[in-house]
Amino acid sequence: MEKKLLIGTLIPPIVIVLYSLYFHLNFVSVMRNIDPKLLILFISTYLAQIAVLALRDSRIAQVSYFTAFKARLLGNSVGLVIPGWAGQDLARASVYSRYNRDIVKSFALSLNEAMYDVVIGSLLFLALVGIKASPIDLIYILTALGNVVGWTLGTGYVIFTSRRVIRAEEKLVNFLKLKNYYFLLQKGKEKVREATTWESIFINSALTVLGYLIQSVAFYYVVPSFAFDVLINMTYFAASLIPVPASSGFAELGLSIYFHPNLVVAIRILELINYSLGFIFIREISLNHLKSQFNEIRSYGKLSERPGT
Repeated sequence: MEKKLLIGTLIPPIVIVLYSLYFHLNFVSVMRNIDPKLLILFISTYLAQIAVLALRDSRIAQVSYFTAFKARLLGNSVGLVIPGWAGQDLARASVYSRYNRDIVKSFALSLNEAMYDVVIGSLLFLALVGIKASPIDLIYILTALGNVVGWTLGTGYVIFTSRRVIRAEEKLVNFLKLKNYYFLLQKGKEKVREATTWESIFINSALTVLGYLIQSVAFYYVVPSFAFDVLINMTYFAASLIPVPASSGFAELGLSIYFHPNLVVAIRILELINYSLGFIFIREISLNHLKSQFNEIRSYGKLSERPGT
């Protein structure tokens, strides 16, 4: 596990350095010459977005605002080195479970938050990509479409099959000898269903859109066209859906559609600084312990002591 984390940590800076070398850029010089105003703007808009999303997350996860803020900030940082649900979604669940003592509920609701992040973000990108489409965008368009379809169908299935016995599901669980785990699966479904009403969908979607719009303001300092700024931000988001640490390589490729390589490197550095801020809360979780818990649940349907005890 330590080797994987080390590799995940090293990949983003290595890719940035290689990108700089390819375009004959002085990486150190680019870092030194980042406009302080741009740095402040990136950090402030990022924290403002987190503040908005924490309001949404606190509604979904039924935790305090500060807990949601801390979980979101930390989850984004963990997601830099561990992509997918095993990263930021699991990290948020770990923080929540320290307060509600229910890892199954925490993880189910953390995935519900992720559904809004992914579906709303993907739809925003797809709606705006026509402003300046390029052949490279095909990668991100297919990724965004796949995520919209996958998350929508998956969430719909969870909601409509909660409180119901699905024979095919039951047979599969019995075949895999996971009878105890099936109870926890149903419990997770029920928590997602309870958190999903038409009112909550509207409010949570609106807060998610607002968060992305706020984050996009950072690009206005470079490109004074807000619609274009939102497109740039959402292209960067679409790149983050590709499961590699810190979307390395794909983020640089996406930003290259709009910016000179010099600015691409500067923006990547700023984004990595933003997403690293949450590591100040890293003592809140133990990913190794949390993953062992989920392995135990998946194998035996048992739940050991909660993380942090």
